[in-house]
Amino acid sequence: MWPPGAIDFLRELEDNNDRDWFKANRRRYDSDLVEPAKDLAAQLTHLGEPHMFRPYNDTRFHMRPPIKEQLGLAIGYGGAGGYYVELSLDGLLVAAGLHAPASDQLSRYRAAVDDGRRAAAFERALGTAEAAGLETAPPELKRAPRGYPIDHPRIERLRMREITVYRRHSLEPWLHTPECQTRVRTELESARPLVAWLGKNVGPPQHAAS
Repeated sequence: MWPPGAIDFLRELEDNNDRDWFKANRRRYDSDLVEPAKDLAAQLTHLGEPHMFRPYNDTRFHMRPPIKEQLGLAIGYGGAGGYYVELSLDGLLVAAGLHAPASDQLSRYRAAVDDGRRAAAFERALGTAEAAGLETAPPELKRAPRGYPIDHPRIERLRMREITVYRRHSLEPWLHTPECQTRVRTELESARPLVAWLGKNVGPPQHAAS
């Protein structure tokens, strides 16, 4: 999978984050990070179309380094959610679901969770992902969303704003072996019921996220 040189590159990038350094080392970035990610994506085409995020940050409106210090790969990510893999010095992140739902998506999600039958299917989907070692994103709201009682039987789910499951692996030797592809595929496969549930019950946004 990713060679040890990928981690070396990310460490050096952290100390030399400017466009000139990146341009001089672009060949390393492509060979050690991008090509292995493309190989991984080729093993996951049944989950959807892959999308590799560009390496440059938009620095026009935010103070941030010019080069992203992570490699991000989204797979099958439509408006109703999808899959995501990210390699950085923080580790290997494997995730799926709907990261930043629009307000209308949140409304449909909450209506589905309020419905006992659809909520049961949601819990089964989360259980499948958790059985494979993924965690469910914790609730973000401190109170019940408007229109729902604080003693709702599924109040913890109603307080969620990020409808995702994820796992962050530490940087260990197996990342550089074929075991990496196997682990990533197994974990993303376990999230397929959640992504399918979101597609059926939430769907794409009808207007821009607020």
